[in-house]
Amino acid sequence: MAKLFNSRVNRHYTSSKRTAGFTLMELIIVIILLGVMAVGISGFIKLTTQTYLNVSERDELISSARFVVERLNRELRNAVPNSIRQKSSATEQCLEFTPILASTVYTDIPVNPDNSNTLEVIPFIDIDGNDYVCANCSDAIVVYPTNTNGEDIYTAANNKRYSLEDYTLPIAPAQVATLTLEAAESFAEHSPTNRAYIINSPVSYCVIAQSGEAKVVRYSNYNFQQNQQSSSDLIASGANLSLMAENVVYSQAEIPFIVLNATLQRNAVVQTKLVFLRDNERVVFDNAVHINNVP
Repeated sequence: MAKLFNSRVNRHYTSSKRTAGFTLMELIIVIILLGVMAVGISGFIKLTTQTYLNVSERDELISSARFVVERLNRELRNAVPNSIRQKSSATEQCLEFTPILASTVYTDIPVNPDNSNTLEVIPFIDIDGNDYVCANCSDAIVVYPTNTNGEDIYTAANNKRYSLEDYTLPIAPAQVATLTLEAAESFAEHSPTNRAYIINSPVSYCVIAQSGEAKVVRYSNYNFQQNQQSSSDLIASGANLSLMAENVVYSQAEIPFIVLNATLQRNAVVQTKLVFLRDNERVVFDNAVHINNVP
């Protein structure tokens, strides 16, 4: 009886000992399942991370594109009438215009054949709403620029633009202010509305292709030239430059700037089409800016 009892105890102990752990096959199956789960989870994490990076890069591209487009549109709307011109080549296109610093109405200016270095104008403020100041400044005055492609702005021989030396406010509020030119000059003709524009220097936006992609560069603070300059000419002249955007697509077959000069029936129009491309993400900004034809 004792032997039978001991035999049953031993068998029970052996069976319990045998079922207490995992077999090799069970461990292999668990490892395989964990590996499959790890691959799936890592793939999901990678996909989520890549999606986030793609969205971030697209947002960055759109923000960069929107910045240059909005800046260009704002400056174009403030351009002197008939001051816009463009020049393109196989590797770049430059859009040039002259921003308005201020505008006023004159009461007396020297018009051919009269000569004088003083002009009487209604007191005015600058574009920022501050009192206009010119003491040995580098500003200029433009009266009645009607020729297209900026001829009256950029060609001194047209007698529409002259450099200023001083601006004197009247002593009494009801009196006129005085603009003093650098020398005695004679304007080619009167403006029908007696309008005069105060300007400083031109501005150029150039789309330049380099090493398979293009960039948008803004040039400012350079002298007026009768013939429009290329980006290399602007750099050589000492113009200030600012990188506005990268990842731009440039093609001479589809240039980014098209200028439609003003006519008697409509204002001038600048059609802009800037294409941005990065990591197969393509963003196109296509719009038109109207420039008032009020010389």
